[in-house]
Amino acid sequence: MTKEDILKKAQNQKRHKLDEMEVDVLLRGNRVGLIVGLCICMIIMGVKLYRGQAYQDIYSVFCAILCGQSFYKGVRLKDRSMIVLGVLWGISSLLLLIGYFI
Repeated sequence: MTKEDILKKAQNQKRHKLDEMEVDVLLRGNRVGLIVGLCICMIIMGVKLYRGQAYQDIYSVFCAILCGQSFYKGVRLKDRSMIVLGVLWGISSLLLLIGYFI
């Protein structure tokens, strides 16, 4: 193989992979998104409490999001604690949803 062939092969392999900076930005973006989402949930909860409305639906959605993230991380990284955390978030989401409808 020539140097050009090796270079082309290396460039083609790296095209679909994230570098360290992109992974870091993605992880921090997820974290910031969760914090902003929680803040919005708290604001909506305050408004619903002020109006005398049930607010469990908001946290049910938030817990479902955390369930999906934790469960996915646990399966992909083969981390049982994250899988358990995902299941617990899922149970919390279901209980909050049931509480909302009762």
